[in-house]
Amino acid sequence: MPRRRGSPSIAFALGLVAVAFSATPARAQVTPIVVVPETKPAPPPADTPAFSSDATWRFAASVGGTKTSGNSKSSTVNLSGEAVRTTDNSKLNLAIRGLYAEANDNRTGANIAFSSQYDRDFSRDWFGFGKLDLMRDHPANIDMRQSAYGGVGYHLVRTPDHSWDLSGGVGYTEDQYVRPANVAGALREEYGRVEGVISESSTHKVTETTSLRQKVGYFPNIKESGAFRMVFDASLSVAINASLSLTAGWTYRYDSDPGVGIKKGDAVYVTGIGVKWD
Repeated sequence: MPRRRGSPSIAFALGLVAVAFSATPARAQVTPIVVVPETKPAPPPADTPAFSSDATWRFAASVGGTKTSGNSKSSTVNLSGEAVRTTDNSKLNLAIRGLYAEANDNRTGANIAFSSQYDRDFSRDWFGFGKLDLMRDHPANIDMRQSAYGGVGYHLVRTPDHSWDLSGGVGYTEDQYVRPANVAGALREEYGRVEGVISESSTHKVTETTSLRQKVGYFPNIKESGAFRMVFDASLSVAINASLSLTAGWTYRYDSDPGVGIKKGDAVYVTGIGVKWD
């Protein structure tokens, strides 16, 4: 019998398999790349102020005056100073203001006032405050007025350019008079009483160089029904440069029972040059 040769179909199949493996390119191992989206801190709410948290004291002072001679002789001098220390959740404000005026060698104005207030936030919108005021005004028969208050307040508006606060509380005021005064139905050398306090205050950056501040305080006499005091302060500042500014201010004080022979209202207008520094 003739010798059988190997099956050509099997050999052919094995050859195709070898060629297929040799012709297939090697696949490179690829490490998957995970793309992490860039995250940015969420911006603060629109009504969160850009208050500094460095607790640095900041100071401002202004001085102004006028003098006339000839048919009319008069002179006025006004001084004011302010110191503010602000953190993320508190503010301490100290302020002093003085005025002296005379006309034809007669004193027409002489007063000095000191005020301090400490605010402390206990939530995003609410804060507590403590306030101390001292004042001396001889033409108004006040040798010394001492007032201390405490209470709570609410931030209605709180942005870098504008703020508006409402507050209320209770305190005690004592007046010592230059001359005995008929107050609350009796002749007195001094008069102390418990007072409420309701106030609103705001600050506004009108333009890049102009700022406005105002504050109204209402002090009802809890001891004597219907008796009250009111104080309104407003000031305008126009910057000349980073340190100097032109200033103008108006203060109006009203006392429903200042004593017999004393006017109930006093208004003071002042202008000057201001300087500020850290």
